[in-house]
Amino acid sequence: MLRRIFSFFILVSFCCILSAKELKYPVSSIPATLKENAHTVIRLFQEEVEIKSEKSVVLKVTEVRTILNKNGEKNIYFRELSSPMNKISGINGKVYNELGERIKTLGGDDVIDNSYISGYSLYDENRIKFLDPKNMTFPFTVEYTYEMDMKQSLFLPDWRHSSENTSYESSIFIVRVPAGYSFRYKEYNLTKGVEKTVEDNKDVYTWSLNNLNAKNHEPKSTYKMPSFPMVRLVPNKFEVAETKGSSESWKELGVWATSLLEKKDKLPEATISKMKEITLPCKNDFEKVKKVYEYMQQKTRYVSIQVGIGGWQPFDAETVDKTSYGDCKALANYTKALLSSVGIKSFYTLVNAGAGSQNTDASFPSSQFNHVFVCVPIEKDTVWLECTSQRLPCGFNSNFTDDRDVLLVDGENSRLVHTRIYPASENCINRNVTVIMIDETSGEALSNTKYIGLCYDDILPIYYANDAEKKKIVIQNIELPSFTLNNFLYTENRNKTPSFDEQIQLSFTNYIRKMGDIALLPVNFMNKLTHIPEKVRNRKTDMSIRRAYMENDTVNYQLPLSYQITDLPEKSEISGKFGKYLASTSKNGNKLTYIRHFELYKGDFPKEAYTEFRYFLEQVATADDAVASLKKQ
Repeated sequence: MLRRIFSFFILVSFCCILSAKELKYPVSSIPATLKENAHTVIRLFQEEVEIKSEKSVVLKVTEVRTILNKNGEKNIYFRELSSPMNKISGINGKVYNELGERIKTLGGDDVIDNSYISGYSLYDENRIKFLDPKNMTFPFTVEYTYEMDMKQSLFLPDWRHSSENTSYESSIFIVRVPAGYSFRYKEYNLTKGVEKTVEDNKDVYTWSLNNLNAKNHEPKSTYKMPSFPMVRLVPNKFEVAETKGSSESWKELGVWATSLLEKKDKLPEATISKMKEITLPCKNDFEKVKKVYEYMQQKTRYVSIQVGIGGWQPFDAETVDKTSYGDCKALANYTKALLSSVGIKSFYTLVNAGAGSQNTDASFPSSQFNHVFVCVPIEKDTVWLECTSQRLPCGFNSNFTDDRDVLLVDGENSRLVHTRIYPASENCINRNVTVIMIDETSGEALSNTKYIGLCYDDILPIYYANDAEKKKIVIQNIELPSFTLNNFLYTENRNKTPSFDEQIQLSFTNYIRKMGDIALLPVNFMNKLTHIPEKVRNRKTDMSIRRAYMENDTVNYQLPLSYQITDLPEKSEISGKFGKYLASTSKNGNKLTYIRHFELYKGDFPKEAYTEFRYFLEQVATADDAVASLKKQ
């Protein structure tokens, strides 16, 4: 009997030990489908937003991430911005091993608090809060919780799930507002909409999703709308610092932005006189704009200054004139004031900038912007000025702000307008090459290439690189079996649609391929299509060719007199909804001329078209490999 009692107590004690060591988030419990294509599995993502008033919002976040392998390393760490306007507190972390056993607790002194000052920042109120679990034994799980006290309501949190190599097991978004509080939301790519309830005299909105599978990167994905599940929030009325505004329409949002510019356009009399002096010889408004813009570029430099009303309000023009620096807001406001001093009306303009940035959702007035530049309407034209660049020519906004909706800030006349769309003729490369074959193994080539418009933008970093780096890049960009770069030169043409002239002189060997008595000459000398985006099985997103693009090549070969041209490649013509390709080869004695035209059309296409798009590029790549046959006489 005593023996049975003793055994019972041992069993109870063992169960208590197991109970004390509670297992949470074991990797084995993740469904197999969530591990496919995934480097990270978000076990739980919970955002709770409580809007207390137009100037007080509290955000509570819990996020549990299982890092499956080293490819998910970027998701290990906790990183969040904190500022006086959006202050983070209560940061805690826990680390669990593969079995789900807690192996570490983080908080307090573990939280690294640094100034968020970049290399371009002079002053920045933002702080970066950082936690490093210091664990690299994969797989493992991190759990982070924190709160954010927001002293404004304009910039409300989004609920987004960018699922590239990341899957979501459970995600919950809860929004609590005072009864009758006026705000708007927009749902993107959700299979289940919002659930509305009432708790303690508060309206509660809840969104949830479960088992969202990870996907691989999908080339040419659409940029016009979010392609992943997302909810955006925006208040109809808001307060930021001591200002009040409305986002019920783009006009109202522009009225608020206009109020931030009041009394900030004053310039010293000496500067006004200087502007009138330098523009006096100008024959038209564009010449005036160009003179003023180039003056601003030479006088100022870009420095990020994140302080004040959420980083939205610029320093006044007089301060920028005195210090000769400013952020995008300050430099745009300064440029606008300079133009006004010589009678040119211009507009402070809000934009979501970046070559790959998503376009503004015009149907949902809200703060969707990250940058400011200037719009100058002149007779029969509109000039866009990127005020943070000391290099760009006047009127060239490049792919940083091209082809998108932007908010023109003009008081009661504030409105969305669309920026310049560059056609293929202004996003193109025109190349003319002369190739002299000295003998059957070696030769020399002179290549003259013009990079126009958006392609000019690609050469700009090369142009401003030092000589050694410049030469290194030029060599890397030449795809020939064996060559020596003898000389190169770049000449800049600073027009509204700018261009670079590139001249390259090189000598080469082993270009002609021998097959017995026959020699094969690849007719496309140095511009073959080699990159075809990877295959995507079960593509999820529609595709876009965001910008039209064109290449024109002419290659003139002078062949050794000892060789006879016996066969030319057939003329190639490939055309369809994605673009067109034309290539032809002709001969005249021992001279051979190759002409090539390749063009991509701008457009949006359903996801099913991606396979056809790849096939179009494969056809072009095959045609680019065409050869002429030669025979030694």
